Amino acid sequence: MQYVAGNDRMGEEAKGTSFACVQASPCRAFMSSVDKTSRRRFDNLRGGRGNIARVVVPGSAIARRVAELAEEISACYDGREITILAVLTGSLVFLADLMRRLTMPLRIGVVSVSSYVGRAATAEAPRITIPLDGDLSGRDVLILDDILDSGRTLRALCDLVEKQNVASLKTCVLLRKNRPDLSDRPAVDFVGFGVGDEFVVGYGLDYDNLYRNLPDVCVLKGFADGVAGRCGREEVQ
Repeated sequence: MQYVAGNDRMGEEAKGTSFACVQASPCRAFMSSVDKTSRRRFDNLRGGRGNIARVVVPGSAIARRVAELAEEISACYDGREITILAVLTGSLVFLADLMRRLTMPLRIGVVSVSSYVGRAATAEAPRITIPLDGDLSGRDVLILDDILDSGRTLRALCDLVEKQNVASLKTCVLLRKNRPDLSDRPAVDFVGFGVGDEFVVGYGLDYDNLYRNLPDVCVLKGFADGVAGRCGREEVQ
């Protein structure tokens, strides 16, 4: 089963609290620059919600769907031990919630495959920056990622894993973007939600390494307009 995320509106945005540094006169200029930087960073967070334009998938829906995915994955492997390879860093929240609901023996490995760098909102060619450790030969491997966009990240990692003579290889993503312009994306075995072609943050996903701690999947202000491919109209609550 796959869900399509809708354009749920958030409630009242969390209010931030301003703060000021006490500046001594000999280092006033330095402290002023630090204060401005700190203010910008603090205002960007505002409890994690100050720059959020819209909630795409609320945390309650994520929790329900993760539980369903765990049931689907557990049934698929029927008690066999699996090795989960989680893609850093976006999938860590997803991994933590999912693994606690899986019923089979499992091993955990992590790998860094970078497609978005810093403030980039467009996927680039994937760069595998941490090599896989350990022998995967003969193992049932499940690759876990936060989002399927262009598919280059997942394809690069699958190609690497398949070379290690694994017994089986399956893939799971929390989000799959609606990208009708990409007909050659790799197929995914387990999908949490289908979403529109928008840059989303929260539940592990980031922008400039911020917003990972949001419990919902959201669209940031400045990314909410003029984006090709809108989210589906079916609401997720």
